[in-house]
Amino acid sequence: MAEKLSISSSELSDDRIMALTVDLCQALNKETEIEARFAESKAKDGAKGEPNSIELILTALTSGTAVALFNVLKSFVDREPSIKVTIKRKDGVRIYIDAKNIKINQIKELITSMK
Repeated sequence: MAEKLSISSSELSDDRIMALTVDLCQALNKETEIEARFAESKAKDGAKGEPNSIELILTALTSGTAVALFNVLKSFVDREPSIKVTIKRKDGVRIYIDAKNIKINQIKELITSMK
């Protein structure tokens, strides 16, 4: 099953968000059994509002790797408290993780969603 993950922040530049996303992709591939790669995206001409999001595709997610995913995400949120991580499951359900709500129940939600 493949999930999509994106990072956003109202306080960081697009370049900083891109750098964090690259770091996160590398950390997930190195520190977990999750396979992370950049999603191919096409810019929409004339689109207004939020910049195009940079998404990672995560595969090999299981209830066992969900804890490892959470731990890596927690370290990134601790490092940059202004970021918000969004995980979009295949069924369309979104899970949001940020400095305000990164708690044990987020681990439970991730684990439950991976089953």
